[in-house]
Amino acid sequence: MRPTFELPVPGDGSALLALLGERLREPGAQLVGQVRPPHAFVRLPDDRRSLLSPHLNLELRQGESGTVLIGRFSPHPNVWTGFMGLFFALAMCGLAGLIYGLAQMAVDGPLWPMWAAPAAAALIAFIYGAAFIGQGLSGEEMFVLRAFVECSVRDCQRPAP
Repeated sequence: MRPTFELPVPGDGSALLALLGERLREPGAQLVGQVRPPHAFVRLPDDRRSLLSPHLNLELRQGESGTVLIGRFSPHPNVWTGFMGLFFALAMCGLAGLIYGLAQMAVDGPLWPMWAAPAAAALIAFIYGAAFIGQGLSGEEMFVLRAFVECSVRDCQRPAP
């Protein structure tokens, strides 16, 4: 559900995080975010952000061939929490309906509460698919965020004049 990418970075990546922090603090910067080594996040400013606008979470990790910057796109944390809460609530409703239906079956009662389980599964699948639609609608914003990071990595790899 959350697209991820990896970029190799020079050294231990501290220079990259410093460069990202400088660019995010510049007056008139097109993006906002925070840098807390070895993590950073980048997003659109509030006046350009919508419900579907992505956050780009960045993390430096030591890989086999050196330091790697791992970027993961996700929705705003409030939206992500809402999605997870909705998934959990639907799963619990489906499970409750299934258990109640099984109890009704044991006492020769009506079995219609069992329909809650497939209905909940269908709604969960629909919401999961809606997340991919949201990714498609926010593709341009994801491109802007990733381009910002890739340009910073490229500039960090360039030798200083």
